[in-house]
Amino acid sequence: MKKNKVVLWIAVVAVVVVVAAVAVWGKQYYENRYVGSDYYTMIPLDYDMTPEMMYDMAGEEAGLGRYFVLTAYNDQGEAKTVEFKVMGDDSAQYPQPGTYLRVNASNQLVVGWNIIDESSVPEKALDKIKGNS
Repeated sequence: MKKNKVVLWIAVVAVVVVVAAVAVWGKQYYENRYVGSDYYTMIPLDYDMTPEMMYDMAGEEAGLGRYFVLTAYNDQGEAKTVEFKVMGDDSAQYPQPGTYLRVNASNQLVVGWNIIDESSVPEKALDKIKGNS
């Protein structure tokens, strides 16, 4: 009977350790993928806005859109390359050249973006953007 209790406690402890490890890993995965920081950028004046065919993960056509690869800066002026796509065949719905963007980017992807006024860009980021245009 005593041996069964020991085995039961070992099993309970093993389950608790596995659950805790999965919880820690899950939290780290979520934060690396979906919790972002704000970065600021401007669509270069010479950026090609022509819609092109976009493809899904399986290589199938997903429709027309535009893929953006831009250098963005946080409020301390630290650079990060951000990549995102905008779907649609009308380039007027894309952020236009000369437009400032706030891009929320995690370690792995762009979580979201929105168009902002130049006055909303932090000074250090704006200095970097203007220095690189």
